[in-house]
Amino acid sequence: MAYSTGSATDLGDLLSKLDTFLVANGWTQDDFDDGATTAAEGFAQWNKNSMHIGLKWVANAPNNMSIHQALGNGGAVFPGAHTDDSGAGYNASFGTDAQLDDERCVNDIGDGPFVSYHFFEQDASPAYVHVVVETASETFTHFGWGEMNKFNDWTGGEYCYGFFRDEATNSSATDTGHYAPFDGTQAASNTLAQRNATIHAEGLPNQGVNEKWLLHMGGTASLDSGDRLDTAGEIKRITFGGFRGGPVAYGLGPFRSDVSTGHIPLYPWAIFLRDFTNDYCYFLGDIPDIRGVDIFNFSPGQEVTVGSDVWIFFPMVRRTEDNIVGRTYYAGIAYKKVTA
Repeated sequence: MAYSTGSATDLGDLLSKLDTFLVANGWTQDDFDDGATTAAEGFAQWNKNSMHIGLKWVANAPNNMSIHQALGNGGAVFPGAHTDDSGAGYNASFGTDAQLDDERCVNDIGDGPFVSYHFFEQDASPAYVHVVVETASETFTHFGWGEMNKFNDWTGGEYCYGFFRDEATNSSATDTGHYAPFDGTQAASNTLAQRNATIHAEGLPNQGVNEKWLLHMGGTASLDSGDRLDTAGEIKRITFGGFRGGPVAYGLGPFRSDVSTGHIPLYPWAIFLRDFTNDYCYFLGDIPDIRGVDIFNFSPGQEVTVGSDVWIFFPMVRRTEDNIVGRTYYAGIAYKKVTA
C-alpha cells in the first residue's frame, strides 16, 4: 500500500505525478499524452488486474477531465471508445470540454496551481486508487477506481467514480446538483446517468446474459434507455447506497464525530443491487478504505487515529456554513492512510 501527497503547478503536472505514482505501484501505463502530440487532446490510460481506466482533458485549456472504465484498453483508441466500455459518456472522438462536462468527470478541476493532492493506493486485492485534490484553498474534489470488497460469489467488482460538483451559490451537502462519489441521493436521469459511478458485474440475479455493468444512483426509478446504456447497447442495472444516501448512510451519517470523546463513527460505502423484477435488494459489498464521516470537529486534511488505523478527513467540497460557492457544511469523506 502507498500514500503520496504534494502540490502541483497545473493539471499536466498533477497527472504526470499520478502516472509516476501508479507505475511505481504496479499499474501498467497504456497511454499518456499531456498534449505534446495534439495540443487540444490530453489523455491517459492505465490497467491493473481487470481494471482498465482512461482520462481525457483539453490539454491546452484544461477545465473538465472525464474518467472512463472498460474491460480492456487496446490500440490507438481514445478513453471511452473501447469495446466493453461502461458507457459513462462515450465519445467515438476525443470530444470538446463541454462534452467532457457531461461525462463521468471531475468538472471544473481547472489548470491549477493545485494546493495539494493526496494519492491513496493498495496493491493487494482489493486493489484501488483514491485521489483527493485541493483545487483552491480548502476546496476539494475526489475521484478514483478500484476493486470492491465483494460479498458472496459474483463476477466483477471493479468500480470507477468521479465528482461533478454543483457550483451554485447555495450548493450544500444535500444538493442534488452534485454527482458525488457513489452518490446515494442523486437520482440520475436517462440523459445524465453517464456522470455516475459504474461497477463491472456479470451473472447477478435477473441480469441479462450480455449485461456487464451496474450504474450507481439514488432514487427509485428504473432507467432503461438513453445514456444508461453501455457502449454495446446493453442496460446497466441499478445500485444504490454508498455516500450521502441509502440504509447505512442514513442510519449512521448524522452522528457527530468528536476525537475528545472517542466517538468517531465512520460509515462504510455499502453498495446494494436493486432488482426491479422481483422488488428485491441484494448487498454486493463496499468500497474499500473509504468512509463517510461528519467533520464538524475536524479540519480539512486532518489525520485521525481510530483504533490502529490512521484516517485523513476531507470535506465533500468546502467545510463551511457561509453562503459561498461550494459549501457542503460538515459532510466529510475519510480515507485510510497506509504507507507500508
